[in-house]
Amino acid sequence: MQPRKRYDLIIIGAGIMGLTCAYEYSKIYPDQSVLVIEKEPSEAEHASGRNSGVLHAGFYYTEDSLKARYCVEGNQLMKQFCEQYQIPVLNCGKLVIAKNDNEVQTLNELYSRGLANKV
Repeated sequence: MQPRKRYDLIIIGAGIMGLTCAYEYSKIYPDQSVLVIEKEPSEAEHASGRNSGVLHAGFYYTEDSLKARYCVEGNQLMKQFCEQYQIPVLNCGKLVIAKNDNEVQTLNELYSRGLANKV
């Protein structure tokens, strides 16, 4: 019987979050071993493969929140990563509209958040 392989880090899930964590960990600790375990036959076949494919801008989150900061920073980092590895990204923007007068206040709030979050 062969001895079991030992890993420094084991990540469960080969979606965008799991693979990003493995990638970043490997950059910081290049001499350590990482194992990514996935239940599906291939990577990104669960939630990551079923999402809208949108890089969220960050204007839905309240000003100066961690969600807003991470969203804006993550958006920029993902675009840089895609450019570095020649992965196409469609920068088409996002149109947010109010369907009626009652939603105008919400639209104004999203606009204010976008400005505050530097979106």
